[in-house]
Amino acid sequence: MALPVFSLKTYQLQTLASLRRFLEKTVELNDADTAFYALTKRPFFQPPGLPGQPYVCLRVPTGGGKTILAAHSIAVAADAFLRCDNPTVLWLVPSDTIREQTLATLSDRAHPNRRALADRFGENVRVMTIQDALYAKRADYDGGAVVIVATIQAFRVEKTEGRKVYEANGELMDHFSGLANEQRAILETGPSGDPLPSLANVLRMRRPMVIVDEAHNARTDLSFDTLGRLSPSLIVEFTATPVTPEEHKPEKGIYASNVLHHVSAAELKAEEMIKLPVILRGRADPRDTISDAMAWLDELSATARAEENMTGEFVRPVMLVQAEPRSKDKPTLHADEVKKLLVEDFRVPEEHIVIATGDSKGLDGVDLFDRDCKVRFIITQQALKEGWDCSFAYVLCSVAEQKSARAVEQLLGRVLRLPGAKWKKQDDLNRAYAFATTTSFQNAANTLRDGLVNNGFERVEAQALVRAVAEPLHGLEPGGVAYVYEEAVPFELDFHAFEKNIHTLTGGRVEFDAEKQIIRARGALTDYDKTALLLALPDAAAGMVEALVHKSRGARLKSVGEEKEAIGFAVPRLAVQTAHGLQLFDRGHFLDIPWKLENDDPSHIMDFFVPPKQARDEAHVDVDQSGHVNVAFVTDLHEQLMLNLQERGWTKNALVNWLDRRLPFTARRDITRVSSTLFISKALDHITAQTGMAIEALARAKFRIVEALVKVIAKHRDGREIQAFQQALIPQGGLDFKTSAELELVFEESRYAYREPYKGRVDFKKHLFRVIGDLEASGEEHECAVYLERMPEVKAWVRNTSQQPNSFWLQTATDKFYPDFVALLKDGRHLVLEYKGKPYMTNDDSKEKRLVGELWADRSGGSCLFLMIEGKEFSRIDAAIRKPH
Repeated sequence: MALPVFSLKTYQLQTLASLRRFLEKTVELNDADTAFYALTKRPFFQPPGLPGQPYVCLRVPTGGGKTILAAHSIAVAADAFLRCDNPTVLWLVPSDTIREQTLATLSDRAHPNRRALADRFGENVRVMTIQDALYAKRADYDGGAVVIVATIQAFRVEKTEGRKVYEANGELMDHFSGLANEQRAILETGPSGDPLPSLANVLRMRRPMVIVDEAHNARTDLSFDTLGRLSPSLIVEFTATPVTPEEHKPEKGIYASNVLHHVSAAELKAEEMIKLPVILRGRADPRDTISDAMAWLDELSATARAEENMTGEFVRPVMLVQAEPRSKDKPTLHADEVKKLLVEDFRVPEEHIVIATGDSKGLDGVDLFDRDCKVRFIITQQALKEGWDCSFAYVLCSVAEQKSARAVEQLLGRVLRLPGAKWKKQDDLNRAYAFATTTSFQNAANTLRDGLVNNGFERVEAQALVRAVAEPLHGLEPGGVAYVYEEAVPFELDFHAFEKNIHTLTGGRVEFDAEKQIIRARGALTDYDKTALLLALPDAAAGMVEALVHKSRGARLKSVGEEKEAIGFAVPRLAVQTAHGLQLFDRGHFLDIPWKLENDDPSHIMDFFVPPKQARDEAHVDVDQSGHVNVAFVTDLHEQLMLNLQERGWTKNALVNWLDRRLPFTARRDITRVSSTLFISKALDHITAQTGMAIEALARAKFRIVEALVKVIAKHRDGREIQAFQQALIPQGGLDFKTSAELELVFEESRYAYREPYKGRVDFKKHLFRVIGDLEASGEEHECAVYLERMPEVKAWVRNTSQQPNSFWLQTATDKFYPDFVALLKDGRHLVLEYKGKPYMTNDDSKEKRLVGELWADRSGGSCLFLMIEGKEFSRIDAAIRKPH
């Protein structure tokens, strides 16, 4: 049976691309420090005891899929850095619970995490525990990828398991036969002076890639010492909350993470991964808080049923109730008391409630995604079971006033994941909800915002993503006890006959006023209250009950306090009129696909291929204080890994096929397999003719050849695409261009993605969205934004972020071009602006951008303007806008 297709999101692909670029740059420069600075323009913090170690962090907020990224990173490292088919991976997790979950997903052949490994290594994957690794043979490592999942504590010698890692083990003897002197020199020895047959020594020989999940938990001196003893090849951290440069204090054993790539909350939201914003309601009395939260849970449940009727997708919203700790000194609303309150005051059936605290395991064996599951309320204190992940969790209700972000951060993360990673038709199902018991509404909002920051969100994002919903003041009773909602009784009713019964059934939340002929609700009414009213009152009261319930809950939370939505606009895009209709202009319109690569000259491969011996001679070296010459980290690593290889029996056809399979998608996206194998064969012939390398030597250099092939193919492709693009844009090119609103791009706040939020001091009133993405707080580009903001002709503008799914782009010869700013003018025209700090006329890429931008404007019939300005030529914007049209 075919497995369902699982596709990575754009931000996930970009995260992995950043890791690939860093590793390729590290190989090129033979130095991780220099490579990191070259790509980020930030200093590299070298961890203690790991000299030369490529050690980087990928920062992904809660809900961003750190585990699937970690699984895919193994193939990236094998191809871009290790240059091997049989990497050894040590996957470190923060707890035994997470270890069991990670092992389960990596061992399940149908799970996307395992399929990420299978896509690169096929069935040649072995997933192990520490216990498995203590008995694994040499053939297990030689035959393919080995992934050992463990906690870092398992490698510390004070633990029983850790001692086994470093002790002699007869089961591992076959790893240590026939060792080269270079291998023996790096191993720990026993009393006899021979290498100790330990698992730690096996790992030292194999130079494992180390993946650290929730890396902020493993950045102590002891952790670094432990990792250093295993001689890793590289370390990649995955966390939402890395140690920042401001927190870097080596003298105190605190070391900053080298954040290579940061995924923003906006990217997760735009890719439909998380529920945002978080809607906050604060009340002073915990019973009012619970009542409000229950009522909204009922409203969401009805909304979810309507969603299923429309789309067929089943969602059953669940509420997390954060109880107070037990106390010997005073009564508290601890977990058992909260359950009692739900059952006795709100008449919730016990089967709808579970308690999940350190002592109670109510969630064990419960499948909350099961349609028949009855659980609607999960009572906890500060933490749920580690790794607990249920996207049906929508409502967080805290009965205790929270003054610390730490007290709410983990539970807040539990209500952020969006079911199915897909927007719902009903917008209420795309948001998360927090109901807080608080005497200070502002403090509650700030605590929630801090909780988002602790889940990996930027503070600027958190400010915009927590929406506080205030109650109308006229609804307050004297003393601020509850909010009052009234409905007239439209028929004769014996109030006294029903009053006591109704008051008891609803816990005092509903009462009658005989004099005014009204029914009154104090606070929000739940479905249980509604059912009690309908059962107790005559049938004629149904409409009145529905109106009172709706008034007391749903309409308020949706409308009261909601900020006015920003103005939106749509931008027409450049299209081509074809026999199949109007199509968005892209590379397919000017390139013949597939490309016959075999017709291009293979001799250029020697521009990029350096034979192994020559590469060794050219390796960067360093001299330490004793005058000893050290070979750079990467060269040393590759030579050691080569000692583990025992490859025999290569043929030219086998090598050609192997090289073809290792070409990344970006290299072969427009090439058939026949074309690529023919070109590779010719390239190998040319290498042999130039260097005299036999097939076995070529096989040993196969990863170096892959790199050279990627570069020579890119060189041929660039020349081909530039020529074809220029031909397409001239009038005789044969393409019928139109700038059309039929294929417009609609800017929407929910899909506006960026890497970093703007943190400057200028208050931009005309920017389309609350948060501005990827704009520096100063500099010439910032001045350009200020200039647009102050122009009276500009109605609204947006910082157009690069390489995001819902940003405006125009096709160039080799890539998509994302202009810096898009503005809507008050006369209805659109202005697209690309800012250049330096002259652009000598830059071929800038010439292409100008050509296609001016084509887009020209074919709009005067409704669109395009400008590429350099320096501070802001007056050109005025001239272009005010020019008669």
